[in-house]
Amino acid sequence: MPDIFIFFSAFLIGLCFGSFANVVIYRLPKGLSISKPPSACPSCKKQLQAIDLVPVLSWFFLRGKCRRCKKKISVRYPLVELLCGMLFASMAYASMVNGSPTLSLVPLSVFVFVLLVVSFIDADTQEIPDGLLIIGAVAGIIFIACGHFMSEIFPHARDWKDALLGVIAGAAPLLIIDRLCLLIVKKDGFGYGDVKLMAMVGLFLGWQNVLMAFLFAFVSGAVFAVYLMVTGKAKRGSYFAFGPFLCIGTYLAFFFGKAVLDWYVAFITMPV
Repeated sequence: MPDIFIFFSAFLIGLCFGSFANVVIYRLPKGLSISKPPSACPSCKKQLQAIDLVPVLSWFFLRGKCRRCKKKISVRYPLVELLCGMLFASMAYASMVNGSPTLSLVPLSVFVFVLLVVSFIDADTQEIPDGLLIIGAVAGIIFIACGHFMSEIFPHARDWKDALLGVIAGAAPLLIIDRLCLLIVKKDGFGYGDVKLMAMVGLFLGWQNVLMAFLFAFVSGAVFAVYLMVTGKAKRGSYFAFGPFLCIGTYLAFFFGKAVLDWYVAFITMPV
């Protein structure tokens, strides 16, 4: 099967799952069923037709408006679909670079799907649903098991010991920081959703890349916090959802964590 076909197939499948991601992002925090009723316009509540549900393209053809009530439909819907397609395609690229078959794309795609949905739900509600993390953790455990018995097919899978250390390295720092914040300033530092999120991430990244994920997350989160304060959109001590930055850091660590860590080790051990 040509690599380019796998890449574009993953992208198209990701677009379709992006539509499902929009449903999950909207309904799950409200306690609504993600399977029924069928998708409807958020303004007039009329059920959407099949032609209205083509990922990304329908939004452009309808000029970002409902076919019936003509009310605007948020650009976030096609953005989520496009992001999901790109995430799935990037996992296909990562697998192709390592020469692994398409089977490894299944748990990796579940992984980035969970990261995407968690990012938007946390940004909206500052909560991370446990159900999503359980799905991610199950995919991670299956990934580890498959990697143990079929390492050539699952080259990204961590050894179970590395994965276990990854769970600890993911959860422990946030939990310790949260306890210290409660003790010193009487405020939560991180929610337990963030702790559980990084424990799940540890199954996929292992302990070293989890630490790199923290580095990327804290840097990007700090830049965003400075932006909020400079623009007056937030004051010192204000809360903002950190889950999206943990997810961004995780994604960056998956691709670049080892390279950055190797560069740093080589730099500090360089003869003077």
